[in-house]
Amino acid sequence: MAIFRPPGDSGDPRFTYSPYVTPVVIAAVKCVVIDTRLGDLDPRALDFVCNFAKDNDLPIEEACEFEPKPQT
Repeated sequence: MAIFRPPGDSGDPRFTYSPYVTPVVIAAVKCVVIDTRLGDLDPRALDFVCNFAKDNDLPIEEACEFEPKPQT
Protein backbone atom coordinates (compact mmCIF):
# COMPACT_ATOMS: atom_id res chain seq x y z
CA MET A 1 0.00 0.00 0.00
CA ALA A 2 3.04 2.29 0.13
CA ILE A 3 2.28 3.68 -3.33
CA PHE A 4 -0.98 5.22 -2.10
CA ARG A 5 -0.05 8.70 -0.95
CA PRO A 6 -1.81 12.05 -0.68
CA PRO A 7 -1.31 14.50 -3.53
CA GLY A 8 1.99 16.32 -3.11
CA ASP A 9 3.50 13.70 -0.77
CA SER A 10 7.13 13.29 -1.76
CA GLY A 11 7.91 10.22 0.35
CA ASP A 12 9.64 7.42 -1.52
CA PRO A 13 7.21 4.46 -1.50
CA ARG A 14 10.15 2.04 -1.54
CA PHE A 15 11.30 3.23 1.89
CA THR A 16 8.20 4.56 3.69
CA TYR A 17 4.71 3.45 4.65
CA SER A 18 1.65 5.02 3.13
CA PRO A 19 0.17 7.55 5.54
CA TYR A 20 -3.15 5.76 4.94
CA VAL A 21 -1.92 2.29 6.01
CA THR A 22 0.41 2.43 9.00
CA PRO A 23 1.71 -0.38 11.24
CA VAL A 24 1.55 0.52 14.93
CA VAL A 25 1.65 -1.13 18.34
CA ILE A 26 -1.36 -0.41 20.56
CA ALA A 27 -1.39 -1.81 24.10
CA ALA A 28 1.38 -4.28 23.13
CA VAL A 29 -0.66 -5.55 20.16
CA LYS A 30 0.73 -5.25 16.64
CA CYS A 31 -1.87 -3.48 14.49
CA VAL A 32 -2.33 -1.79 11.16
CA VAL A 33 -4.23 1.48 11.21
CA ILE A 34 -6.17 2.12 8.01
CA ASP A 35 -7.27 5.66 7.23
CA THR A 36 -10.55 5.38 5.34
CA ARG A 37 -9.52 8.35 3.19
CA LEU A 38 -7.64 5.66 1.26
CA GLY A 39 -11.06 4.89 -0.24
CA ASP A 40 -11.29 8.45 -1.56
CA LEU A 41 -7.95 8.00 -3.29
CA ASP A 42 -8.71 4.50 -4.66
CA PRO A 43 -11.75 2.55 -3.46
CA ARG A 44 -10.20 -0.71 -4.70
CA ALA A 45 -7.24 -0.25 -2.38
CA LEU A 46 -9.48 0.11 0.68
CA ASP A 47 -11.53 -2.90 -0.44
CA PHE A 48 -8.34 -4.91 -0.85
CA VAL A 49 -7.14 -4.12 2.67
CA CYS A 50 -10.52 -4.82 4.27
CA ASN A 51 -11.00 -8.05 2.32
CA PHE A 52 -7.46 -9.18 3.16
CA ALA A 53 -8.27 -8.81 6.87
CA LYS A 54 -11.58 -10.67 6.50
CA ASP A 55 -10.13 -13.47 4.35
CA ASN A 56 -7.38 -14.04 6.92
CA ASP A 57 -9.72 -13.89 9.93
CA LEU A 58 -7.95 -10.83 11.31
CA PRO A 59 -9.90 -8.84 13.90
CA ILE A 60 -11.19 -5.49 12.67
CA GLU A 61 -12.02 -2.62 14.99
CA GLU A 62 -13.53 0.63 13.80
CA ALA A 63 -12.40 3.75 15.60
CA CYS A 64 -12.38 7.46 15.05
CA GLU A 65 -10.03 10.25 15.89
CA PHE A 66 -11.06 13.66 17.03
CA GLU A 67 -9.40 16.86 18.09
CA PRO A 68 -10.25 17.64 21.71
CA LYS A 69 -11.47 21.15 22.36
CA PRO A 70 -9.06 23.25 24.40
CA GLN A 71 -10.23 23.95 27.92
CA THR A 72 -10.80 27.58 28.78
